[in-house]
Amino acid sequence: MSHICELGFTRKSTNMKNNEDSIYCGIDVSKKNLDASFKNRIKRYDNNVKGIKLLMQDAGDSHYVMESTGIYGREAAMLLLQHNKKVSVINPTRIRAHAKSKGQLAKTDNIDAKIIVDYANNNDLRLAQPHTDEQVKLTSLTNRRSQLNDLISIEKNHLEAAYEKTHINSIKSVLRTLETQISKVEKDISEIISSSKEMRAKSEAIREISGLGEVCAITLLAYLPELGTLSKKQIAALAGLAPYNRDSGKFKGYRHINGGRSKIRKALYMGAMSAIRHNPILKEFYNRLVEENHRPKKVALVAVMRKLIISANYAVKKSDFMLAN
Repeated sequence: MSHICELGFTRKSTNMKNNEDSIYCGIDVSKKNLDASFKNRIKRYDNNVKGIKLLMQDAGDSHYVMESTGIYGREAAMLLLQHNKKVSVINPTRIRAHAKSKGQLAKTDNIDAKIIVDYANNNDLRLAQPHTDEQVKLTSLTNRRSQLNDLISIEKNHLEAAYEKTHINSIKSVLRTLETQISKVEKDISEIISSSKEMRAKSEAIREISGLGEVCAITLLAYLPELGTLSKKQIAALAGLAPYNRDSGKFKGYRHINGGRSKIRKALYMGAMSAIRHNPILKEFYNRLVEENHRPKKVALVAVMRKLIISANYAVKKSDFMLAN
């Protein structure tokens, strides 16, 4: 079985130019329902396997377009892809901006479904491709490791405030359990990467970059499967590290990064902190921005993060070429 995550799209994704013959099915996703707009009608379906199959019967070979809503839309996207349907998953911010551009300020499930169809008719869409089982497992385990680390931090804070022996022993017991679980999850992650020739090669290529260690490599593989398949500008934008202009007339505003995948940025932030200490090239680059160009340290650090993701993208692309040949 293959899957799709809310992370994005695999290397086989393509941009699809819209045409007059395209028939779109806009799906507004909620926890319990799927509100679908297709063929000038709107119908509600249960957000489960039975409901999704009924939707496919009614909408047929439409191009299914939905917002990225995490776990609530994942099952629908997976099932549609398994039945060889065309699927596109869109950032909700873009859909909302499109609605406002049309003067549509009201927001209901039915209205949102119609707006998604209108967005599809006026924009180029990227076709989603199913992720492999190993990619989904890696992402799931990486999510779980992050959750366990958060729980450990909470329990350690509780331990600092505890003073009664029974209370302290209870917290320590929970911490031991959580640490055991993390060890198991990390072992499973290592096995997934080591058992895949492609993932192992990518991980090794990423870790060769000074500043990007094992944790960064795992995070990039789990949350950025497009790595190595996009241009440097595209990969920077996907990670949320591409600066956008703020100019109007004679006014030249500061450029700011926007959007992208926050989990990738968090990992790259730690990588950048390491790089400006141990990577001679990036250390010199960072110091030049701060000392000679008088850039704020945070701005310089983001520039280093952008250098790291571009370097990782090139390294993975090179490793893929080596595997193919």
